[in-house]
Amino acid sequence: MSNPWPPTARRFLTVAALVVALEAFAVIAFAVVELSSLDSGRLGVGVSSAVFFVAYGALQLTAGVLLLRGRTGARGPIVATQLLQLGIAWNLRGADPDTVVVPNLALLVALAAGVVLVCVLAPPVNRSIMEREAAEAAEASGETSGDA
Repeated sequence: MSNPWPPTARRFLTVAALVVALEAFAVIAFAVVELSSLDSGRLGVGVSSAVFFVAYGALQLTAGVLLLRGRTGARGPIVATQLLQLGIAWNLRGADPDTVVVPNLALLVALAAGVVLVCVLAPPVNRSIMEREAAEAAEASGETSGDA
């Protein structure tokens, strides 16, 4: 399958998709950890949290794949999840270093979200999306480049 994006936009989107995939796998791993630490006192909260995190990670993975395949509508969910990631990073900034498994977790989450946002909102990506949507709109209205 050929890549639907021009080379410059493809580079930005590939980096973004890789970081989103890493984030998604981390969120899904967190869900597994949540399930493994269940006890009878918090069964409902633990299971519902795990289900949420698996769904969140699956949304991220799906959006990343769809964007790489040329679906411009997948950019919105990616931007939304990265804004959520920035909120999570903000909440983690004051976490007790003894309770956080990964050192500087807040910084890592914020940097990952920042990289993804810069990549999916980069001018070459915006230009490519605008051109793609204009071509799709022209095609939908029955106009083609060969019509005079």
